[in-house]
Amino acid sequence: MRKLWLNVHLYTSLSTCVILLVVCVTGCLLVFEVPMDRWLDPKVSFVEVRGEPVPFARIMAKLGTAFPGQQITEMDLAGPDGSVIAKMTGDVRAFVNPYTGEIIGTRQGQPPSYVLRHIHRELLAGNAGAQVVRITSFLLVLQSLTGLYLWWPLKRMTMKWGAPWHRINFDLHQLAGFFTSAFVCMIAVTGLVKAYGDELQPFFNRVTGTPAATRALLSSPHLQGSATRTGIDDAIAAAKTRLPGATIARITPPKAKNGSILVTMKYPGDSTAPGRSWVVVDQYTGQVLGSQDAREAPPAAQIPIVNRAIHVGGIYGVPTRILAFLSSLAVVAQLITGTSMWWRKRSLQSARKAPAGTRGTLTLAG
Repeated sequence: MRKLWLNVHLYTSLSTCVILLVVCVTGCLLVFEVPMDRWLDPKVSFVEVRGEPVPFARIMAKLGTAFPGQQITEMDLAGPDGSVIAKMTGDVRAFVNPYTGEIIGTRQGQPPSYVLRHIHRELLAGNAGAQVVRITSFLLVLQSLTGLYLWWPLKRMTMKWGAPWHRINFDLHQLAGFFTSAFVCMIAVTGLVKAYGDELQPFFNRVTGTPAATRALLSSPHLQGSATRTGIDDAIAAAKTRLPGATIARITPPKAKNGSILVTMKYPGDSTAPGRSWVVVDQYTGQVLGSQDAREAPPAAQIPIVNRAIHVGGIYGVPTRILAFLSSLAVVAQLITGTSMWWRKRSLQSARKAPAGTRGTLTLAG
């Protein structure tokens, strides 16, 4: 039985080694996804705090003048010292000083975190790549469990630093697997739940008896063409009234005549990007059509919120993010040490099968 599970552990690891390396390295980086893009581009990402921000209507007017014919798809906010990032239909990101309304820079295309997310989720290969990542995540759980089974008889808990390199490599593989197996399993399982979120949500709703929540709520134009529209600043005020204590993280203007204004918000301690609380405002009447407070969301809505927080290490802020980073890094270490163990064993077996004269020649060459 032990030999069977050893082979399962070995060959599932070898077959998924390259994919796991890509997924885990990008996962390590995405632990710090929220501030990553701003750290990498500080020149346009940070501003000097100067009193009160200008109205968003003024920012939108500046953007309309600078980018005629283009539509604002969303605006991201990042705290008092961060610029407002406006995303345009022309694949342009404009960085705006919220205290002056001035455009301080533009960037073409997507930020690094966007590319990393798509490598992490689907290897930049669409649905086919997503399926490969999901299968690999399932096999990672199997590798962790079989690794624990193989560790159990020896129960190795120490490193022999003075031993030959292959013994140190073996000890490192065993210890990294034992101490991080539970966390790696959690990351893999929560990743699977996140990947199948759209398919699982109706099940969560049914099991918990929670009605489906949607942000796709439509506005009610009175006369279509002559209807008076609600300003973005009025919509923000309505959102703040509905969810007091939450900060504005993202504003999504309506994309159609019957579309609504979506204001995404964050409470203190919410480490997700851009946030898990939201308010939908009618673009004509200014009335709140729907909202969700992430702290008091119904059970079916809480499941994906908590699941994502566990996956990215956002439960208790920086300490659990570091733990998620180290767990992903431990998988990388296990892949390297495990592959090294397999290659050494394979080389020794090849040497034993070689003729005696050849073995002697190989030994001298080594």
